[in-house]
Amino acid sequence: MITNQRYEKIMDCLNERGTASVNDLVDITNSSTATVRRDLTHLESKGLLKRVHGGATVEQMEREEDYTEKSVKNLSKKLKIAQIASELIEDGDTVFIDAGTTTYEMMPFIKASEVTVVTNSITLIDQLVRNGHQTIVLGGRVKPATKAVVGHDVIEKLRTLSFDKCFIGVNAIDLHHGFTTPDEDEAYIKKTAVEHSRRAFVLADSSKFERSAFVKFAQLEEASIITEDPDHPFLVKARSGTEITGGESNDIYRDV
Repeated sequence: MITNQRYEKIMDCLNERGTASVNDLVDITNSSTATVRRDLTHLESKGLLKRVHGGATVEQMEREEDYTEKSVKNLSKKLKIAQIASELIEDGDTVFIDAGTTTYEMMPFIKASEVTVVTNSITLIDQLVRNGHQTIVLGGRVKPATKAVVGHDVIEKLRTLSFDKCFIGVNAIDLHHGFTTPDEDEAYIKKTAVEHSRRAFVLADSSKFERSAFVKFAQLEEASIITEDPDHPFLVKARSGTEITGGESNDIYRDV
């Protein structure tokens, strides 16, 4: 088993159980004790787990949730964030809108005209078309849990495109690890969209702050955070922390 596959199996096990012994992880990965211990040391250095006697544990590690389950959580916050985000779309913009329950709430608030929307979300398509937006759906494998289209073809197509703005969902935001998500396939899509956009916006309610998920897709300074609580202690810390550079790229947007 290659290294990244072992990492994924270890984190899947920990996210499911919370704690696992070295012996458990040896069995799951079909690896030696020495290899698993090296893997745990590496993952701990990335802040993804904590070593404990005889094994490892995860604390505040974001797990993948079912789309329906996520869609009803913090809905009032998501609606406020979605409205703020939608107001940033201007007439004639070409934008990427990521799969996610908060980005989904943007649909009725988009008032700009002649907007081209590229998306990897199967839930956005109907509303985008009904509202008269030119819509481009990226083709690939549909991931049932998040209703996202993922895979190599999505990445390759994104690499040929450029966006005025992108609007990205996120599972967790941390000062040291930046923007993270549990799934590697979705992380690559988010990362590519950010890299190919003039401005990148991450939509996150305050429950996402000071948490980590498995895969990092961007540094904090690579995108602006749109949230319902711009005075949240985490954001105050992020603005003044030495890890974060100042400037327009990591402005925090709020309702005006």
